[in-house]
Amino acid sequence: MRMELADELEEFVRAGHLWSDEDCGAMVDHLTAESEASGDPLPGRLGRFLDAVHIRTRIGDVPSSLRVQIDAIVYPRVWKVIEGIRDGMPDAELRTRIEVMNRRLARLFVEETV
Repeated sequence: MRMELADELEEFVRAGHLWSDEDCGAMVDHLTAESEASGDPLPGRLGRFLDAVHIRTRIGDVPSSLRVQIDAIVYPRVWKVIEGIRDGMPDAELRTRIEVMNRRLARLFVEETV
């Protein structure tokens, strides 16, 4: 993943765009386009992770307790990906970090329906 993408993700996190329908959707689209243009599947995988949150916000109001739980998964995990990009980690390690985010978020959404 490109170093510039780490900077863009950092700004996304810093600005708190996860809960903005427009900004989160734009980042998802940007990550998808990045994957298509570069042939690197990792930005698209990260985009699907953010899109899961984006879709959940469109389903209905997200209770504040659930927002806190989502934030506790998303922000630290995205920071780990940013750090990995900046440290030049191998794609396999970045993929693992993204997949951990996906599993934790999926588990949280499943628990919400129980």
